[in-house]
This record gives sequence, C-alpha cells and structure tokens, in this order.
Amino acid sequence: MTDVSIRPASQEDLRSIADLRWRWSVAEGGVHPVTDHDGYADAVEMFAAGHSDTHRCFVAERGGEIVGMAWIAYTERPPTPNDLSRVAADVQSVYVLPEARGGGTGANLLRTLLADARDRGCQYVRVHSSPRAVSLYNRAGFAVNETYRVVRL
Repeated sequence: MTDVSIRPASQEDLRSIADLRWRWSVAEGGVHPVTDHDGYADAVEMFAAGHSDTHRCFVAERGGEIVGMAWIAYTERPPTPNDLSRVAADVQSVYVLPEARGGGTGANLLRTLLADARDRGCQYVRVHSSPRAVSLYNRAGFAVNETYRVVRL
C-alpha cells in the first residue's frame, strides 16, 4: 500500500491507538475488558506518558486515519566486560486494521521498529507472535533461538 505512511506516534494519536487495540482485543478477540473504552484509552495515555523512555509506538496512517500500530519496548541489560551499554528490545502490539492488510503495512511497521532498534544499538529484538503473524516475522528475519526460554506464570 503506497498510500500508507509510517511515523512515530504523537500524543494526539494515543486515542486512535487505544481504539485499535480495543478493536483487536475486545471486538475481534472477544476479551472481556476490565474497564470501559474511555477508561482503557486513559490507561493507554498514562502508560505512554510513564514509559516514554522505554517504549516507542509507531503508527501507519492513510488519508489522515491511523490504520495500524506497532510498539517496541527497550530493556537495558547489565554490562559485561566487553560491552558496557547493552540494550535489547521486544516487539509489542503490532496490529493493522483488517481492511488495510495485505499491502505491506505490517511489514513496513516492522521494518521501522527494527531500524529504530538498530539506531539504539540493540543486540537483538524478540517477539512473541500470534500464529497468524509468524510468517510476517519469519520474512523479517526472526528465527527460533534454542537458548531463549519462556515460563508462563
């Protein structure tokens, strides 16, 4: 989709970002929310304000409408003798409206996140993917790493 632009989210975008996640989780995913839509949008705004040093959100915009989003979370890691400034990142909450899928918007959002991570000196970027999005991450170069383990709590 050549008419879609990717850019860093602004404060003014946060309500639209909340709308996307609400649609994804509640309307499409059947999640039972713990608050109403306005309460959730307020929580997104508070989260963004409180985590601006560790989390960045990028949006996909077409014709003035936000049609996709992607977050990346940065984690500083303890220094090692050969690297005093280690940083890793996690891709989070990548979503494109169903009517805007299939034209490369998700891939462009992901490319933007990875470029941002490279610019910040990340050694690696992780993602926990839904089954539907595995092919997107595979095409971007993500691979299973046998040393990475997860415990569900």
